[in-house]
Amino acid sequence: MFDRVVWSYNRSGGIEIKERPMRRQKRPWTLILVIFLIGILIGVFIGYFYGLVVSQVGGESIRLEMVYGSEKRGWVEEIAPLFEEWWEDEFPEVQLEVFFRPLGSRESMISVITGGIKPTIWSPASTVWIPLVNLMWAEERGSSEILVTEWEAFIYSPIIIGTWENYAKQGITGFQSLHDLALLPDSDLKFAHTNPQLSNSGFMAVILEAAVAASKNPAELSLDDLKDDSVKQWMTELEAKAVYYGESTGFLIDQATETGPNGLNVFIVYENLIIEKNLAGDPQAVWNQHLKAIYPEEGLLLSDHPFCILNAPWVSDRQRWAAGEFFRFLQSEEILELAPEHGFRLFSTPEVPPDVFNSQNGVESTLTVPLHSSPQGEVLLRINDLWEVSKAKGA
Repeated sequence: MFDRVVWSYNRSGGIEIKERPMRRQKRPWTLILVIFLIGILIGVFIGYFYGLVVSQVGGESIRLEMVYGSEKRGWVEEIAPLFEEWWEDEFPEVQLEVFFRPLGSRESMISVITGGIKPTIWSPASTVWIPLVNLMWAEERGSSEILVTEWEAFIYSPIIIGTWENYAKQGITGFQSLHDLALLPDSDLKFAHTNPQLSNSGFMAVILEAAVAASKNPAELSLDDLKDDSVKQWMTELEAKAVYYGESTGFLIDQATETGPNGLNVFIVYENLIIEKNLAGDPQAVWNQHLKAIYPEEGLLLSDHPFCILNAPWVSDRQRWAAGEFFRFLQSEEILELAPEHGFRLFSTPEVPPDVFNSQNGVESTLTVPLHSSPQGEVLLRINDLWEVSKAKGA
């Protein structure tokens, strides 16, 4: 990033300008001349500062690498070439190499901390990962360094219970009803969520399961709840019906669509993926029914998809500047307007849901169930221990 240059004049040391009487009839020509000279000076200054930018960030090409949650792959893949075109128009003298790679949120976090990957921008599916990555980054280095200090969030999508149009008639209204369905003697439930140790949606699914099992809101969960035998039992009974733990949410919805209702009939994913798949037409074309989003009556957690510029030793000033320009590009109205077509809601216009949010696409226009905050601190670090003891064996 570059600081704004502020210009000022020192009157005591400046040039003294004396007025000279002029003939009235020449004043218009003088005014025209002054305007002309001012225009030249403005052009010189613009050229100077543009040259300054180019001189500081020019030279070898800038490598801008972003690792992002696969659930927004459709949107990112659409805007990536648009960003490259935008860059060429904005900075024709500065060569940029763009590398955008989808990866599960926890997997990418661990890889960043260990140095397995070295992106400039890290975009997990939720801001819940930011305090975790900062804590683990500092512990890894034995210091108080903070990895993420700058981020922006433009889009969001709630975690929902995804199912098939016909299977939704089982009366699923939330996680408790899903648990009750799992206990039926003749239950045909084939349940799936992503691995919470790798992916955000699986992590949030486990948080919601634990909260319902403990009869609490997620933010109220304590370490004692995670050790409670009744909570463990509740989760074990539901997880016993899990047939698949995917590495990322985008890949999970692909698996559900490919295997159909006989392969997976309930899966914890993001609302945007239900819309995206229904718009693509695959569920209807192959299985003769739509996917449907069920909004848990116990409440929702939102994935707000932060875009984070990493405060890491491998991120140069030139890369940081390029990342800032990418953020400026993302904020443009024409780019944000593409996000709802991939099922994302916008923070900028939350009260006006786009047309894609309708029953035909398997979702509701507005969110009417409670919105919850995630747990904090030690609970976030330890909640996967609860899943480890309750997960389905062999799934």
